[in-house]
Amino acid sequence: MKLLFIVMLLFSLTTLAGAAELPFLRPSQEYSGVRVVDTPRGEVRQRIYWTPDKVRTVTEIEGMQMTNIVRQDLGVMWIENPMMGGCIEQPLADTDRMLGLDQAPNYTDEHVEYRKLGEESVGGQDTTKYEVTSTEPGEQTDTALFWVTDDNIMVRMEVTGGDGSPGESFNMRLEELQTGPQPAALFESPGKCISMPSMPGMPAMPNVPSGAPGEN
Repeated sequence: MKLLFIVMLLFSLTTLAGAAELPFLRPSQEYSGVRVVDTPRGEVRQRIYWTPDKVRTVTEIEGMQMTNIVRQDLGVMWIENPMMGGCIEQPLADTDRMLGLDQAPNYTDEHVEYRKLGEESVGGQDTTKYEVTSTEPGEQTDTALFWVTDDNIMVRMEVTGGDGSPGESFNMRLEELQTGPQPAALFESPGKCISMPSMPGMPAMPNVPSGAPGEN
């Protein structure tokens, strides 16, 4: 389940930094939009503002909003939740360890392949469709389909585990896409942030099970 695990973690982190080895997932434009994720446990909506080194997301879960600001240029992530009454500042290195990205295999693995399937229109947007497969000895084959614009912005994704069961599916689409420079103020610290100390010995979290990203 390597491929499914990776893309779910990528969504959790709000960036596609871990997919840098897939050239068609390197956006050439800053953009904003609304990610809509369909999982066996329901729909998750997330507004995203993307730049190469700064990303802001506002995620709606069970009637609440949680804001994440990733600053790769500063090496930190700010997490703001109304229930916390403030925000937490987390070093990105620790976030990688918590989510297991420091141990996740990347797309240079000899058992991961991708190919271009052709051109398709998605919601009136011209896109190129790609298929990515992951197969390892003794493991089932995972397949992911990506639809990306000419600017390499992913507007649709479908991931299916090798057994094809509904619990292993992960579908995402991007709505309200707008390209162009994003306001710098979106990526500033919310203030009143509690700084979490670096914890180099922190163990990685176990693999994320099927369902919404980060849920048990």
